[in-house]
Amino acid sequence: MEHLPVPCPDWMAAHISDRGGVISFFDFMDLALNDMKNGSYATGKLRIGPKGDFVTSPSLGPEFCDLLASQVVDWVEALLHTDVTSEVISIIDIGPGEGDLLFHLIEALQKKSPSLFKKIKLILIEINEGMKDRQKRRLAPFKDIPICWMSMKELSDVPVKGIMIAHEILDALPVDRVVSNNNKLFMQGVKLSTLNNKHYIEFTNLPLSDSIKNSIIDISNKIDISIPPQNSEEGWSTEWHSCLNNWFKETSLCLTEGPLLIIDYALEANRYYSKSRSEGTIISYSSQVSNSNILEKIGTTDITSHLCLEIIYLLAIKNNWNFVGERKQGLSLLALGLADKLNDLKQIPNSKLGEALTKRENLLRLIDPSCLGDFRWILFNKSSSANSDILQSRFLKEPND
Repeated sequence: MEHLPVPCPDWMAAHISDRGGVISFFDFMDLALNDMKNGSYATGKLRIGPKGDFVTSPSLGPEFCDLLASQVVDWVEALLHTDVTSEVISIIDIGPGEGDLLFHLIEALQKKSPSLFKKIKLILIEINEGMKDRQKRRLAPFKDIPICWMSMKELSDVPVKGIMIAHEILDALPVDRVVSNNNKLFMQGVKLSTLNNKHYIEFTNLPLSDSIKNSIIDISNKIDISIPPQNSEEGWSTEWHSCLNNWFKETSLCLTEGPLLIIDYALEANRYYSKSRSEGTIISYSSQVSNSNILEKIGTTDITSHLCLEIIYLLAIKNNWNFVGERKQGLSLLALGLADKLNDLKQIPNSKLGEALTKRENLLRLIDPSCLGDFRWILFNKSSSANSDILQSRFLKEPND
């Protein structure tokens, strides 16, 4: 990933200067997204939705959560039946963005199962105050529903039985990046320079830390990959999800029993760490436009990377999660009744043709492989009972089963 030096805002320059003029890519990404005063997430500068910086499935409208709600109802009923003394099931949204997922999910649950609706409470895990303020405004209409915001640490101190949803959150966790030069791996860093009283940043190579080196060796052996891959070109680089193990550890401590549904972009290891993917998957988004030079416009853009499926499985199982299954979003939503949704649009009167066309477009975008249909739905379960298969997973079945 070769890029020329780019202008650096004063606030980032101050951080890098305070740390000796060079920081790891992990720290750079964390600051760019989560710095309390200037990070693109922490300040709420990023906008999610068709008119924002990027879209998510819930931000397109209610259609996604109308389908997801059927699966959530199944899980809530199953969890209530595992313990007759249980009165409340928690629905936990990790990294809730604009609050669209819970907003539409609440509306869908009210329609589908009003009796169950009084047996749930909502917990939002959000580290950034700017996003939290927007979530509170979004969910303000639901005044009769127990809704609270907690940190992962606070929830782990009082773990609950419930359903945990991680929708497009893992791809925004800070990552380390490794670079291959002269048959040796280095960590990618970001270096500050000053010219004519103006600050610039560029990539630089740093020694590979022992912890990352050992982690790469350990995981590579367990999932049978080579980093870098054989015959890869000079400068081959990729992401290494250094904080993923801790994330699975923390989530496991938050839940006594129930499913964890991860919805995100992910690739098999042989595709993720292939020699042809020589610059990894890291990319930034602003105003619906992607940019491979992620050093540009920091503090105003989203920075994201794909996940590796086999590493997710390995680290989740290590931290007491049971793997249930995985499927692409297109097939998942079809199993939850998307085809019926499309067919129902034929019943909408001509006077509401515009509404029908919008719903149809949204549904098709959700399953389009070139758009949102290539997301992976990855399901894990944590069970305190002997029967770990009690949770039904409708989205993993064939449509119309």
